Amino acid sequence: MTSDQGRVDPRTRRTLVALRQALGVLLETTPLSQVSVSELCRVAGIHRTTFYKHFDSVGELATSVVEDLGRRIVAPVRGAAELTYRTWLTAVLMHIAERRALYHRLLSMEGGDPALVRAVTWQVARRTERFLRDADAVPAASLPLMSRVLGYGSYALVERIMETEGPVDVEGMIEEFLAGMPADVADRLVPEPSTV
Repeated sequence: MTSDQGRVDPRTRRTLVALRQALGVLLETTPLSQVSVSELCRVAGIHRTTFYKHFDSVGELATSVVEDLGRRIVAPVRGAAELTYRTWLTAVLMHIAERRALYHRLLSMEGGDPALVRAVTWQVARRTERFLRDADAVPAASLPLMSRVLGYGSYALVERIMETEGPVDVEGMIEEFLAGMPADVADRLVPEPSTV
């Protein structure tokens, strides 16, 4: 799989864009678990062998799309004076709330890809670990456990958003989630500049 699009040749870049766009089109009406490589390639206008040069499965393509979205979600927030856990989590959850139907088809129990759910959850836990480590917010021995507790808890907010009908109060959900943390921790956690 090619993840660094800045270093790929134009033909490969066009192929990856076509595949990602085709996946988006198909997800408008079809759960991820029902999207086939054949249908994806037909919509993208590429051959199956081309698909397999870049990805092993539709789920792997979906994972790359979600990782790319993660980078793009955080990029505008980085312009703020300081990126905290609260601002990062707010940006991610607002993005998901605005695209609830898409994420439901990607991640839901009814039609989502369990491997993608695990990948997204692990990505959130890793990001949380970076925040905790960089802020020196918990003892080093507690870091692996606490990052998973907060990371998986953050993913639970994603599920809550997907289950909510009507408007979603993202900031209220975050306040409720962070209420159990020491008052200043969520606002002083700063990630590594190069991380997603």
